[in-house]
Amino acid sequence: MPPSDSGRRSIDLGSGVSRRDVMRQLGAASAVGATAGLAGCSDLVFRDDEDGETGPGACEDEPNYQQIDLIPPPTDLDYESGGRELEVNMVTHDAATSFFDPTVAGLHDAASQVGWSANFSGPTGGEDIEEQVTILESTVDAGPDVILTTIIDEHAYDSVLEEAVENDIVVLAYNANSLSTEQMEDRLGRSLAYVGQDNYAAGYVCGLAAAERLESEDGQVTIATCCPGHSALGERAAGIEDALTEETGVETDTLDVTDDSNEGIGRLENHIASTENLLGIVGTDAYTWFIGEALESQGVEDELLGGGFDLEEPTMEAIDAGIMDYTIGQDPYSQGYVPTILAWLYVERGIPPKDYMTGAEVIDQENIEFALERDDWSALLDQQD
Repeated sequence: MPPSDSGRRSIDLGSGVSRRDVMRQLGAASAVGATAGLAGCSDLVFRDDEDGETGPGACEDEPNYQQIDLIPPPTDLDYESGGRELEVNMVTHDAATSFFDPTVAGLHDAASQVGWSANFSGPTGGEDIEEQVTILESTVDAGPDVILTTIIDEHAYDSVLEEAVENDIVVLAYNANSLSTEQMEDRLGRSLAYVGQDNYAAGYVCGLAAAERLESEDGQVTIATCCPGHSALGERAAGIEDALTEETGVETDTLDVTDDSNEGIGRLENHIASTENLLGIVGTDAYTWFIGEALESQGVEDELLGGGFDLEEPTMEAIDAGIMDYTIGQDPYSQGYVPTILAWLYVERGIPPKDYMTGAEVIDQENIEFALERDDWSALLDQQD
């Protein structure tokens, strides 16, 4: 796969590498997260060496590294006051989905621990870049100390991000960042730290999980997405497709399921009914639960593979009930907690923020019980209120 526009790179694998070895390598890469950044590009890259062996390789011809620019924070350091009561604002591209509930919980946990106030906002009618940018503009005008934002387009955020940086607001990206390091440095004069998944690698893990669970390779696996053109979801889809292509003989196709449940489930039901030799459907996003609804309504949950992304309650319940096979978690809690702590380290201790990879958890029948116990975020949010 060619390099993605986000600056993340693909994983090249030798023919002799087993799925289990790849899953272990990718798990290690995800686990080290920010540690990988200390030694290399923000993501580990697997390539064949001259002898055909595969291992942690280079970004093209360079060693893995994450260069950290020592840029002073916008306010003077003060080690005597015991800390300042600052304001952090988190803005998302889609505040309608419950996906970000644990992210908000992480935001408020971290803010409470460091004595900051915190706010969360975003479009309430579904994904809307234009509205998100408008909210960001209002947020910048209000002058918070820190802004945490998703960046899901290469150009739409340029002006507002530049304005935030020029106004000495600390900015970090979480969950999605469509900008490469070079693009950020060219446009903003610095690279914004990112907390979230390596989306291509996570997609690859998702594809490997599907490959391990397929009962046949004679047919098609459909990749379902809510938002064609969304950079992060496109990277995941590419990772899923590459893993399935390299590990199996199945064909792949894509299906736009939108972010509307009635429309999405209807499209999936029609797809199931009209597609010959369909082996399974794998989602790229928080609307993976549409797949479980469609499989059950069509009575094919025991015949077709169902998998995808994120820890939405309906997805988890479908796995628990045996309707779906698995989902990939991306640790949304840390996507709220970690950038807040990174921002505190910067403004209070002068430690520049670093990229932090949140990894790819495979949630299935073996670990769904604990996953459900852990993901009772509503109780935590109620306690925080």
